[in-house]
Amino acid sequence: MATEKYVCSLTETEIEAAIEQLREDPSTRAIEIKTLRERLEKYPGLQARTDPYFLLRFLRARKFDQEAAFQLVINYYKARRDEGEIFDDLKPSRVRHVFESGYCTSLGITDKKGAAVVLDKPGKWDVDRFSELDLIKADVVTIEKLIEDERTQVYGICLVVDYAGFGLSHLARTPPSFAMRLCRLWQDVFPARLKAVHIVNEPGSFGSIFGLFKPFLKQKLLSRIKFHGSKYSTLHEDIDAELLPEAYGGSAPDIKDTVSFPVTCDLTIHNLEAP
Repeated sequence: MATEKYVCSLTETEIEAAIEQLREDPSTRAIEIKTLRERLEKYPGLQARTDPYFLLRFLRARKFDQEAAFQLVINYYKARRDEGEIFDDLKPSRVRHVFESGYCTSLGITDKKGAAVVLDKPGKWDVDRFSELDLIKADVVTIEKLIEDERTQVYGICLVVDYAGFGLSHLARTPPSFAMRLCRLWQDVFPARLKAVHIVNEPGSFGSIFGLFKPFLKQKLLSRIKFHGSKYSTLHEDIDAELLPEAYGGSAPDIKDTVSFPVTCDLTIHNLEAP
């Protein structure tokens, strides 16, 4: 796989965005990939994917900073080794029930800056049917699928979290370890650029909910979180209303009338050896 030829799928506009936002240089891209690959191949005990498509995810996620990209790859494989509860035998079919519940959906749209929009609805969590670990697994599957797309690698992901229906029964089943794991995956493990987080329909207990996550959020991500309540007009400042479902003041079909994340997709999450 290391010798696989890379063919860029980005448009001219997207390449310009990668140059401007990520410091990507098409003329030295192959050298950057080769440099990262050679360093990973020398790391004791690590058996990582080293094809250009895979390594570019990490280089782009860290704006072609070789040291930061290298550390992100190591974090990625260490998480797979250490978080067996999440990653062992993880396939989309294993969390079909979570996707069918409506908890996590890739909307197939982008915000005004080009980031792919993902909708999480914690209130859809059926605490009697599945655990908080299943929620993390569904998020992992979604992220893994989205970052296969080079465009998403460049423009990142926009997360909309709808807390409608989230109650005390959910809060009681949300330990600090859940918040810690999820925050770590987003910030330090996955080669995904989380560009914006929009919180809508926050309940009265939201202070307690956010209090679980805040200690694990870095300032950079904290600065990207916006709270909208039920005032969707402010959400529309960042995501075009005509693209959003009617439930969020938009004109697109509601979630129940759209195709949810493809739980039968051909995604394979490899659990390779990590140091």
